[in-house]
Amino acid sequence: MTPRFASIVLALAAVTLLALAPASAGDDPGRADLERRLKTLDAQDVQAAYKLALELEAAGAADLAAKAYEIVVGIDPEHRAARRALGFEKIGERWYRGNELKRAKGFVHHDGRWLTAEEFAAATRPQREAAAQKQGEQRVLGYLGMIASRVPDKVTKGKRLFAVEDDKYKLAPLAQALRCEPASLRIYAAQQLARMADPLSAPALLKRAIYDKDADVRRAVVLALKEIGSPSTVHPLGRALDSRFRDVRVRAAEALGLLGDELAYPYIIKKWEGRAGNFPRVYFAQTNQISYIQDFDVEVAQTSFIADPIVGVLQEGVVQAVKIHATSQSFLIHERPAFNGALGNLAGTDLGKHVGAWRSFWLENKKRLLDGRADRYAKLAEVRKQKTP
Repeated sequence: MTPRFASIVLALAAVTLLALAPASAGDDPGRADLERRLKTLDAQDVQAAYKLALELEAAGAADLAAKAYEIVVGIDPEHRAARRALGFEKIGERWYRGNELKRAKGFVHHDGRWLTAEEFAAATRPQREAAAQKQGEQRVLGYLGMIASRVPDKVTKGKRLFAVEDDKYKLAPLAQALRCEPASLRIYAAQQLARMADPLSAPALLKRAIYDKDADVRRAVVLALKEIGSPSTVHPLGRALDSRFRDVRVRAAEALGLLGDELAYPYIIKKWEGRAGNFPRVYFAQTNQISYIQDFDVEVAQTSFIADPIVGVLQEGVVQAVKIHATSQSFLIHERPAFNGALGNLAGTDLGKHVGAWRSFWLENKKRLLDGRADRYAKLAEVRKQKTP
């Protein structure tokens, strides 16, 4: 490339760049004229200022038009057209725009969005409900603490405040109170759970029905379970009859009897039979055995004689019949009375201390008892369904 040709190319490139470069505000005679008119505007003439603002907006100079509208509003704060052009809206006696306008209209800024009051309530409901639930449960725990104090005046006040509190805050604190001293508090908690009859309280009540050391508390707990009336309550108590601890077995039997569920019959009878009563009769022999040669069986083989001895057996001794009545002494003292009492509570009568009589009663009345149980729970479910809002 010759020097002359290179200079020509550079000159053409420079011309092209100048042609493509945007013109500055100072290079636009129309814009300059608009700016001049805005600067020379009479700041006290509302009509002139508003007219110029419209011209500026029509010319596409939105920034200059906004300044003109601001001049109009400065002269006449109630100029509606200028206010609206600037994004203002009048609510009540005040003009608002931007975020203030959103808030004045009732919108709430949450998580980077403007929400209506209904949308904000729906979005924050879980947090608000959780906070309200926690506060309510703390109040209820305070009332239960007053009841546990054993001070008559505080106990009375605590019960009064507890009575007017919403039930939805009571379930967890009452379940916690079932594990606290004194026993009177646990009884009160069980009675309140019975009144509420909420199936969600059943797990906490079941545990105390077995493990609480106070008999009165256990009774109140089982009565609460009976009031709740869940058909599945009998199963965990029935399984507790297989515990390796005697006290647990006895308390489970007592709870089943007090619960009044007919399905407890097979659980108790089976356990009773497994521990004592209906074992089969067995036999064992104690003998002495003596072997002797009774005779010989002689055979002739060619010129020889073969004598095979015939062995006899003598036995002497005795054969005895045995029936096991109990696997341990503790069963007769503790468990059998508990099983017998539980079945007596269920049947409303006492068939005695022999499990065979109870088994016969169950087999004869099984269908009637289970049909009555099914009807009872069906009616209870229907009543609860009608009460559910």
